[in-house]
Amino acid sequence: MLEMPEMWTPPRAPFRRTCRLAVALALAAAPLPALAERACFLSYASFEEKVPHADIDACPGHAVKPDEAFCRIAVQGADVFIYLFRHGDPEPCLAGVDRYTAGEFFARFGTTYEKP
Repeated sequence: MLEMPEMWTPPRAPFRRTCRLAVALALAAAPLPALAERACFLSYASFEEKVPHADIDACPGHAVKPDEAFCRIAVQGADVFIYLFRHGDPEPCLAGVDRYTAGEFFARFGTTYEKP
């Protein structure tokens, strides 16, 4: 009679531990996006004292309402920086930075500024 060879089966305990570890890590990582949203990379108070800038009433390149966000402009060499701050709790927080060469900035937004 022909005998069937026994099939090798891997030990189950390490596989179960690996699965449990993967599930635990996935659950632990789940709240991270929410924490990242609340984290403030640079507060406006820190920016105000450390970065030479000018206040502007409009946000070039951004369609934002004043009650949602505001912008500041800085010039460093031949580069123009637009800093976008979103109002938050407890204070406004840096939400983005746009960098243009002076030529790009003037070509895109013009050379005159009119208060909105």
